[in-house]
Amino acid sequence: MERHHQANSSSSTTKSRKHWIRRHPILTTFTLLIFIPLFMLVAYFNLRPYFLTFDRSEQGELSYSIPSRNGEYTAEIYGVPYGGAAGGVTIWVEVRKTNNADPSSAKAIYRAEHHGNNHLEWESENTLRIENWSEYSDETMTLNIENEIYDGRDWACKSLRMKDQYVRCLSPEK
Repeated sequence: MERHHQANSSSSTTKSRKHWIRRHPILTTFTLLIFIPLFMLVAYFNLRPYFLTFDRSEQGELSYSIPSRNGEYTAEIYGVPYGGAAGGVTIWVEVRKTNNADPSSAKAIYRAEHHGNNHLEWESENTLRIENWSEYSDETMTLNIENEIYDGRDWACKSLRMKDQYVRCLSPEK
């Protein structure tokens, strides 16, 4: 008789033991609906710099352009607004061959927050000085247009997709 009683008690305990997920289906569903999108959002913002391309996607207004000394290149500075009423402006500098009017042939070499005073000046045939400063901040750079870029966010220097597009990537000192 005792054997029969032990067999009965063990079978009843295994039937009442359900997985936590089956005992709490609403809480499980709610948890998954909150944490999966939250995880994806955090992953997106943390991994985004590694897959960046230095492309402004034809956005922004051309502020001005300046041809190089021999006329082979043209440097163009663009202002791209972001963030609505409380946002700001990012400036982009692109260089293209003067005789090539195709907009896709332009190479972006500089991106930074607009600080107020901007100026482009060719120091030599392949060297461009980009001034972007205010009394509080200065992101003025002199770049060799063939193999240097500057990114004020430091994303281009981390980007895995852009490693072959420059020899030297500059970013603000932290």
